[in-house]
Amino acid sequence: MFDTIAIDCTDLSPAETEAATTASVADHRLAYLRNFPLDVDQCIGLLETLGELCPNYAADSTKAAYALHPAINTVRCRAPQSEGVERVQEKAGSLPMHSGRSFARRRPLHLAMLMADPGWQDFEAGHNGESLIVRWGDVLSEMRIRHPEHWAEDLRLLTGYGMSFPASHLDEDASELPFLYVPGTPRRTPVLDDYAARLPQDITRLQKAAESVKGGERWFEAVTRFKDTANDPAVQQVYVMAAGDVVVIDNDRYGHGRQEVVATRTDADGALVVNPRTIWSVNIQ
Repeated sequence: MFDTIAIDCTDLSPAETEAATTASVADHRLAYLRNFPLDVDQCIGLLETLGELCPNYAADSTKAAYALHPAINTVRCRAPQSEGVERVQEKAGSLPMHSGRSFARRRPLHLAMLMADPGWQDFEAGHNGESLIVRWGDVLSEMRIRHPEHWAEDLRLLTGYGMSFPASHLDEDASELPFLYVPGTPRRTPVLDDYAARLPQDITRLQKAAESVKGGERWFEAVTRFKDTANDPAVQQVYVMAAGDVVVIDNDRYGHGRQEVVATRTDADGALVVNPRTIWSVNIQ
């Protein structure tokens, strides 16, 4: 998918890169850049053309993950921790399809990720931290085919029930939007089933919220079908990011995830080595 829209930044000026990126986002609600400089100021300058950059979860923290810039969340692998909170992005394993800050009243319109260091990519396919993306409209199109007996009612419930659920680790105002809703921005190239979705990594929070709502059990069945379809490799797109690759995703229209990543391994001397994989992640309002 990205091969047809990728922007090679090698010989582009910052202004040309910004113009190409904003045009791609307007046309496709996506942008993919290759050979972008690993420079904080240039990265921030580019992303500011797309909107207001959201402060990261701990912009005032002294931890290394938040040291580059108040808007950049640096995601690295970590060895298993015996104490403290482990961010799910830092752990070994995969990440299911989800939308950014699905619970929150104030959600980012775009997500941007710059691959600063791709880390280890010498494992079998599916174990190198390959990135995943899915258009929510493609999930719905597939649901219509796979579950014709449920389709009409599933869509009615997913677009009709406003549902609030808490964050797993943040204290913020929760959204009251339906699970599916009309995206916040138009797109130049119309497509079928152009819906936004609020899909968290862990849908047990939605199940708990549904328990207090009349008809919630049937609603959660529809959510589960949506989640299962979104996590089917047949619907997803897989892409491998190299150093200097940047992806910008419309957080309304696309979900993202990750195939399995190996966080640590033992070297020839028996020492534990941590995967150097590093991503700069930014939310854009």
